[in-house]
Order: sequence, then structure tokens, then C-alpha cells
Amino acid sequence: MNNIGLLRRVILPMLLVLIMGACKQKQEYVLFGNVDKILFEGAEVYIVNGEDWKIKLDSSVVRDGWFRMQGEVKHPIIATVIVKNQSGKRLTMNCVLEKGVIEMDFSENVISGTPQNEALQELNTACDTEVDILEMLYSQYMTATTEEERNAVEQKYDSVNALYNDKYMKVALCTYNANKDNILGAYTMYKVIESGYQSGTITSYVVDSLMKDATPIVSEFSLTKNLVDVIRNTEKTSEGKHYTDLQLLEGKELVATTLSKHIDGKVALIDFWASWCRPCRDEIVNIAKIYAKYADKGLVVIGLNVWDKPENQRKTIETMKMSWIQLSDTTNNATNVYGIAGIPQIMVIDDDGTILARNLRGEEIEKVVIEALK
Repeated sequence: MNNIGLLRRVILPMLLVLIMGACKQKQEYVLFGNVDKILFEGAEVYIVNGEDWKIKLDSSVVRDGWFRMQGEVKHPIIATVIVKNQSGKRLTMNCVLEKGVIEMDFSENVISGTPQNEALQELNTACDTEVDILEMLYSQYMTATTEEERNAVEQKYDSVNALYNDKYMKVALCTYNANKDNILGAYTMYKVIESGYQSGTITSYVVDSLMKDATPIVSEFSLTKNLVDVIRNTEKTSEGKHYTDLQLLEGKELVATTLSKHIDGKVALIDFWASWCRPCRDEIVNIAKIYAKYADKGLVVIGLNVWDKPENQRKTIETMKMSWIQLSDTTNNATNVYGIAGIPQIMVIDDDGTILARNLRGEEIEKVVIEALK
């Protein structure tokens, strides 16, 4: 048999079988949805990989309040649909990008159409009552005019949030148990761990127990792996542990420095903050009072700017008259090392390097400082 005959009779049929098999394995989807026509007419709509928003999968434009996208993926994945208008207003909703017709109603925050998305919708709406209360309390916090009012609202918020996390975790575990071998199960396990982390009820030991018999699709889900790293790093830098040094930047010229250079042998208050963070700004007011009161008694105050732009940091430092030491981290290393998933994160470190307290807010900050300076 010559080479041409071999190509026609053996190789081409084999290639055709492989191509047809690959096509059958692909997940063809049609995704359409509706948004507020007045606010989002002409807005860009795009799908990104839910595990990495840098990976753009598809795009469309809102026409007459609707958008539509059609394509295929090799296997079902968690995706995020983002709608963004010209003024910068943005809507987001997660979905399972899988074979079939998927419908999104952004006005009602509903996703439907395929089996895994129907299950995801049930999970999303399990705690609607608690979510409504939390949104109301958040609005009250943002409009509060005094620290006393904010503290009162914050206490209510924390109480309801604890109930929400407990209820959500139970529902999510049920969803996970029914989807252990698919991407929804992987996403739900992530939400279980996230809920426990946010409520402060989960440890690396609990995580190991939850993940003990996890399938590869669950154990390799990148959002879960990243969050587990945060939990382990939080434990490594918890109260009673020695602080971990950091490579940071200082001043307008962003000169290289270290955290240890500024705090070794001293009682230090460290404030992880960002210019866009309203609660951070509220605590900066408290920190300014503490700095004025205790700096000459041996307290070192460090503002550590994270998740921010240098120009926004400088502007905030000037407008809020932040006269204490200001450092910055542009790599996300600082928040990773200390297991920080939200700011402000305020901690006090003793003169021997021991972390005395984390997650400080309001009046608690000064109480810990006074005790440390005795």
C-alpha cells in the first residue's frame, strides 16, 4: 500500500473519528438574559471564567433590554456574566456554563434553564430573607452619622450575618452532596468553606475533613484552593503567633522597605486599608485619635495600603491627614501572607513580635493598645 492509500484508508478515517468524538464532548450553550432597558441599553455583556476573570469567553451587547450569546465549552464550567454600561455601572451573576439553553433575569436575580443552573438558583435563594435584612442594615450603616450609630448597626449586622452563614452552610452542604462529581459540587464546596470562613467557624482541620473524600474536580477547584491557603495563613498569623515580616514600599517614591524595620522591639498597630473602602475610612478616624494620644507613649502606627492604586493612596493620605507611617503593597503578598480576605484588617503586635489581636474595630482598638503599653 502506497502512502496515499494509507492516508485515505487508515489515517483520515481515524482523524474523522477523533474529530467527531471531540465535537460530541463539547458543551454547546445558548445564554440569553434581560436587564433594565433604560440603564443598560447598549451595554457590553461578556462571559468570563468564574475561576479567573481574566479569561474572557464570549461577549454581546444589550439590545432592547436583552442580550444573547451562543458558543461551546469543552466541559461545564463556572462562569460569571458581567453587564457594564458606559457610566461604569456593573451587574454580575454566576452560572454553570453547560450544554443547553440558559436564561438570566438580572431584574429578579434569577438563573434557570439547565439542571445545574436550576440547582444553583435554589442555593442562591435559600437565604433571601437574611440577605434582604443584611442589605437594609448595610444601607443604615452607610447613612449613619455618628460612630455610636454605626457600631449599633454593625452589631446587628454581625448577628444576622452569623445566622445567614449558618443557614447557608447547611443548604450548601446538601447541594454539594447531590453534586459531588460535577462543577456545581466544586463551586458549592467553595461556598461552604467561604461561608465558614466569613463566620469565623472554620479551621484548616475542618477543611481537611470536608475535603477528605473530594473528587478531583472538587479538590482542584482553584477558588477553593486559594481560600484554603488564606485559612491556613490566617492560622499561621493568628493571635499568639509571631508576626511574619513583609517586603513593602514606602513613601511617594515607593522605596523598598520591610515591616520589621519599623516595628521590631515596639508595640505596633497595623492597619490594612484601601482608599475605596468606606469602613477603612471610618477606622482611620479612630486610628488618628489613637495615634495622637499614644504615639509619644511608645506606640508605632503603620498604615499598610493594599488592593489600591498609589495615586489614590497618596490622595487619601493627604485629605485625611494620615501623619503616621504609610507603607504599601502592590503585589497582594501582604494580604496573602496574613490570610486577609477583607479590609479593614487592624491588628496590634507586642514589642516581642507577638500578635496580640486581629480583626479590631472601633473602641476595641484602643482597649488593646492600652493593655499592650502597660
